[in-house]
Amino acid sequence: MDLSAVQALQLTLVVVSLVFAAACFLGWHLFDRPRHALVWGGAFLLAALQYGLSLAREAFPSYELWWIIVNLVSCLLVLGAALGHRVRLGLATSMYHLAALVVAIMGLQIVFTLIVPRTDVRVALGPGVACVAFLHIAWILLRHGPEPRLAQHVAAGVHLLFGLAQGLATGIALQLGVDEATLQQREAYNLVNFALMPTFFVAMGVTVIFLLATDLSNRLGLQAVTDQLTQVSNRRGFLYVAESLMSTARRYTRPLTIVLADIDYFKRINDRFGHAVGDRALVHFAQIVRQCVRNEDAIGRIGGEEFAVLMGDSSAEDAGRMVARVRQMLLQQPLLESGQMIAMTASFGIAEFEREDSKEELLLRADNALYEAKESGRDTVRVAGNRHLVGMVSHG
Repeated sequence: MDLSAVQALQLTLVVVSLVFAAACFLGWHLFDRPRHALVWGGAFLLAALQYGLSLAREAFPSYELWWIIVNLVSCLLVLGAALGHRVRLGLATSMYHLAALVVAIMGLQIVFTLIVPRTDVRVALGPGVACVAFLHIAWILLRHGPEPRLAQHVAAGVHLLFGLAQGLATGIALQLGVDEATLQQREAYNLVNFALMPTFFVAMGVTVIFLLATDLSNRLGLQAVTDQLTQVSNRRGFLYVAESLMSTARRYTRPLTIVLADIDYFKRINDRFGHAVGDRALVHFAQIVRQCVRNEDAIGRIGGEEFAVLMGDSSAEDAGRMVARVRQMLLQQPLLESGQMIAMTASFGIAEFEREDSKEELLLRADNALYEAKESGRDTVRVAGNRHLVGMVSHG
């Protein structure tokens, strides 16, 4: 491969790296500023710098200085890529240990470039670090992360192959300092560097953009079924989950119970304290309900101040105990606003799922029970088809 072809390839990779960096920064801007997109954007900028430095090799006063700087940038970009994946997957990373690793690698590079010159070791250090980093990325992508897994499996496969290619380059590089290193070995190293590496680099960039796009799609999908104020499901999201839970209950003949809750005299809170405080009252109530239900229970805000909880494998008695916890917490934890305590109560309607019920029928029976509770004076619980009170907490 002649020099002009190498320069053309390096210039192309500068442009490609800048495009990937711009895509990551755009993803960061659109995707509510996730740190991993910012880290990846920085890593691709370092890649552009690395290839740019390779183009500007003749501008450096010495080959050794150029080599050390290029390898520092290379080390930072591969560790930045790994850091971005760890941040995305929520894995803890010690920045102190990361910085110590960079210092150690660069110390070895300086030693084997300037103090004890060893062509084999200094050339092998860069791809060796990249090999370990990319294999680590492949491993964590396969073990961790949100659904769906397709984007992560594709990214893991690309990083695995990239890591193996870097490992191959490391093995070849360790032969370059040996006197009997053949021309074929040197040509093999150039082949890996100028054929395999650019291909896998572009593939890696594409998978990173694929991951960002998948995350953004998942986020938009979640926003479509989430109440943005209280962060529980909205009516659409709740009904979607309800259909799934009801199908399971019907198929396996399991109990299922729905609870409807309506904050008492919510309009008075809005009229007296303003809508901003009313919004905080909704958030406060949703947080209390979330603390009182199980992780597998579905919670939704299905109306203005009306919430629903669908409890799988639960009877009306189980739902009544959950409601009692909610009411007790409302009593013990009033909303605090500007030093003033705002007491809140709620009325509840409970309905047990029957095998022939549709979503609409189940909700209607729970809504009728809720209506009875409100007609009984509020701060009350009613069970559909049964007029007895499940329990009542006096709020004075």
